Amino acid sequence: MRNKLYISTTYKRAASSGSLSGSHRGQWCMAIRVGVIGVMMVCLSLFFGVLPAPAASSVPAPEFQLHAFDGHTYSKASLNGRPTLLVFWAPWCRYCQMELPILAKFYQGNKPDQLQVLTVAFSDSLAHVEEYVTANPDTFIFPTAYDQDNEVAQAFGVNVTPTFVVMDAQGEMILAHRGAGINQNPQYQKFLKSLKQ
Repeated sequence: MRNKLYISTTYKRAASSGSLSGSHRGQWCMAIRVGVIGVMMVCLSLFFGVLPAPAASSVPAPEFQLHAFDGHTYSKASLNGRPTLLVFWAPWCRYCQMELPILAKFYQGNKPDQLQVLTVAFSDSLAHVEEYVTANPDTFIFPTAYDQDNEVAQAFGVNVTPTFVVMDAQGEMILAHRGAGINQNPQYQKFLKSLKQ
């Protein structure tokens, strides 16, 4: 309370005198700089996926059911026993357009055998998703499903594209990475190494 009162009083004095004294001006400038830099770092981190969603411990994945373009139906029950990487994306998302080809290379070359990859298109029309998938056959070499009405995305708490959700063999969510750059996520790399042991 005392600090708030001091700041309020200082501001009133500054307003009445028309300028801040040298020391107060320096303090205000420093506080503004620190605040702006902090906000920029958080925004950039979330935007580029440097900061994964916090995961204190694993939590059970919600129940879901998705019909993929390959004719298969995927659900939490059908994936039971297999670690899974769910990728939530949209055709209009520029970062998805960059990340999906990288995912295709991983799927062909470095993916552990037991890891299931399923991409989930949402936040767009089925026609746009089908058009994008058809136009990029070299990218969509993994099962791809369409999330009607964004129900599965909402169940997983996904509101950013792309979002990567890692589930272990028991159907527990152990990582949610928002934005691009999943391959730079240390927790994801540790998870992949554990599958190769």
